[in-house]
Amino acid sequence: MASRRVEVAALSLHPAQVNGCPALIVRIDGELDTVLTLRIDDGLVSGLYAVRNPEKLSHMRHATALRRWARP
Repeated sequence: MASRRVEVAALSLHPAQVNGCPALIVRIDGELDTVLTLRIDDGLVSGLYAVRNPEKLSHMRHATALRRWARP
C-alpha cells in the first residue's frame, strides 16, 4: 500500500474594514490569500465580494485610506 503525504496549511481569518465595508482577510501560512468584503445597504447584505488576484491584493500589504463606495 502506498503511503500518502498530507500537508496542512495554517489558515487565519482577520476582521477588517475595506473601502468602508466590513471585510474578512484570509491568510494561509501567514501569506495574504483572499479578501472577502460585504456590501451592506439599509442593514441588509446586498453584495459579497471575494478577491484572490495577487495583483489586486498587492495594495493590501500597505496602509491605504478608507473610502465609501458610491451607491448606484
